[in-house]
Amino acid sequence: MIRPLTMAHPRRWLMLLAVMSGLLFLPAVAAAYEEEVDSGPGPGAAAAPAQTFPLFLPLVGHTPTPTSFTLIEQARERGEIGEETALIYQVFATFGDARLPWRFRGDDSGVIDSDAVSEATLRFADLSAAARETLLPFLIPPVYAGSWYDLRMNAQIGASQVMTGPVNYITDRCQELAQGLLVPLETDHFVIWYPPFDTSFAARALQISLDLEQRIYPILTEMFRQPLPDDGLGCNPSDGRLDIYMPYDPIPGFDTTLAFVSIYPNQPCKATPTYMVVLQAHPSEDSVMAHEFMHMIQRSYNPAGECFDSWWSESTATWAIDYFENIDAQPDDQIEHGYAHFYLESAWRWLDDTLDRRAYGAYLWPFYLSHYTGSYHPELIAQIFAATENAGSGNLFDVIDGKITGGWAARWPEFALFNLNLPPHNHYEQWDAFGLRWDAWDKRSTDEVELFGVPYYPVEIVETGSMGLGYRIRNLGIAYQRLMVIDQAIGLLAFDNAFVGVPEVRVQAMIKRAGQGWLAPQDWTDQKWTILCQDDPAGRVEEIVLIITNSHPPLPDGGFSRATGNVRMVASDLPCSGWQGTSHWQLSGQASGPDAEVNYTIRGEATPQFTLKKHTLVGDVLQLEYEATVGMATWTTTVDGRNLQTGQTMSCTRTGQQALTPGLGGLLITEDLAQDYDWDEEYSINRRFYAAGLIPAPGRCPGLDTWVQIPWLQTDLTHSDLRLWPGFEIGRLRGSDTFAESDEDSSSTKTSSWDLQTLSP
Repeated sequence: MIRPLTMAHPRRWLMLLAVMSGLLFLPAVAAAYEEEVDSGPGPGAAAAPAQTFPLFLPLVGHTPTPTSFTLIEQARERGEIGEETALIYQVFATFGDARLPWRFRGDDSGVIDSDAVSEATLRFADLSAAARETLLPFLIPPVYAGSWYDLRMNAQIGASQVMTGPVNYITDRCQELAQGLLVPLETDHFVIWYPPFDTSFAARALQISLDLEQRIYPILTEMFRQPLPDDGLGCNPSDGRLDIYMPYDPIPGFDTTLAFVSIYPNQPCKATPTYMVVLQAHPSEDSVMAHEFMHMIQRSYNPAGECFDSWWSESTATWAIDYFENIDAQPDDQIEHGYAHFYLESAWRWLDDTLDRRAYGAYLWPFYLSHYTGSYHPELIAQIFAATENAGSGNLFDVIDGKITGGWAARWPEFALFNLNLPPHNHYEQWDAFGLRWDAWDKRSTDEVELFGVPYYPVEIVETGSMGLGYRIRNLGIAYQRLMVIDQAIGLLAFDNAFVGVPEVRVQAMIKRAGQGWLAPQDWTDQKWTILCQDDPAGRVEEIVLIITNSHPPLPDGGFSRATGNVRMVASDLPCSGWQGTSHWQLSGQASGPDAEVNYTIRGEATPQFTLKKHTLVGDVLQLEYEATVGMATWTTTVDGRNLQTGQTMSCTRTGQQALTPGLGGLLITEDLAQDYDWDEEYSINRRFYAAGLIPAPGRCPGLDTWVQIPWLQTDLTHSDLRLWPGFEIGRLRGSDTFAESDEDSSSTKTSSWDLQTLSP
């Protein structure tokens, strides 16, 4: 962002005018990195004073801009710039240096700090001569002559004026303090260097010293260890106390990090002293100091394996803000809350991924660990740090696994659930007044579940980053999938869990029902199919949040777990409540012999109501068994006969009715839930149904044996491969059967018809 200069600090104004008058670094540096062409200020030049121009911009959707560090890293991964150039640009971004090409200038407004200076200090001896010459001023504490701060504030034309000879060792250039740049404020544990003759900086330095000495230092060192002293090291202008530098903003108009902590030259990345540089003021400066002081503490540990990963360092340093505020008696600023969404919105990536400001937001993991037992145990984080120093415990993920109840397998799925911060598991809100909930940070597309005018429709759920390779979940990744059920015609939902049998993957669901809000979470991990009934208005599912977690720690290449098939939510018009409607069955025919002939009609009709008795699953086939519980059935038998020898005739009609009760009729429907839907093909569904109903008919015609049980509904198992037809209605079973047979003495026709609709609860 462009910040106009003011006359608030006359001395600072004069210094900045001086900076604008010339180049700050060797002109030769630009030639060393010709692969980048920048249309902005020239190499080492300070920004020109801001000018105001009217701008008329269209209103467009806003996508958060990545940080400069992310843009640089992405370019390195694509092979557009080399490792060395990327490191130089990371250092430029840390200090807001004008030589950073415009295309790498992202939104750094929320970047607290950077490891670039420590990384450059560690790699210094292996860099090219041109890279060492470029980076050297940034690796010297700003109190020294020849440092980046000295060159900028004193408007040096070239580094060669104050530094001569080969650039091989950083400490060779820490020989002379720059006069009048920074003065010390000494306390028991710190030496704070700030610009002289500036009352605002003097006041800030005093406040920082009070915050560090009286609040931050005692709170964090009581739980963790003290940072290592720096006495006897090169590039250290004081004794063993910790040095903190507070220079002016490096260049007006270019964002910098708020601060950073760096190791000293020629020192390792662990079990080492550090110093701090504060580049910008912040409204919650005590929180920033807590974060940076935690970095100084972290460097005092000596893990048996590699140095701590950036995600662990940044997440625990941001967590330290919460811990400090929890113990401190003063009101909380809660600035750590503002970083949470950077992690939550990309939780599907590996936990140790440092994309953008994500590592700050990952503080939620140590935050969860310090609370998950039900009481506050911040000492667990200190125990993890200490345990990494044990021989054989070099792997941080193994250390964490051994320190938490149930290991990653138990804690990771619960952490994923708590991240939603939804009742009844809105623990973050209870623990730290953390108000950010699922619907506030979920910015991804939502799958909508409906039937699209057909009786069966599967919704395939595809995870971000799968790239058409099937559903895969990254190691220590969390996939949050939101399903909105918008179709009132859906009778039931069936979730197809293709992760069954994948040991490290857990599948949970939060369900929001009409009028009930969010219900307790459900664990669907071991279920291939989960059936949810939709036809009861009081229990309709409005929204589902699937929480799919992989508790396997990241591998060197990240690592994935894959589903064994498609992860789907199937919508069907088949009801859980039942069916109601009308049915008709009739058998009519005639029979003849040498002595007589008979015409007959046997009829059964009903107004049945079927309710669901049970549902079962056999593989992918859902079987719904309904029974007739309400309704009335009537029967009629009519027989007309004639004696062919005597000519005598007879006629008999009998009728009756019977209330329908369980046992007098049933309906069985099976549906293959594994079937797909193809809009390009003629639609059909693999659905079968069979229904039958009988009622007693006690009336007999004299001298004749007639039926004692009469059907009122009968179908057979040929009703499959159901196809759409004109006038098709979702939630309706309509059809008829006709069957005729004859021989030399008789013929008959049996008809059965039914019209059943979904039962409204």
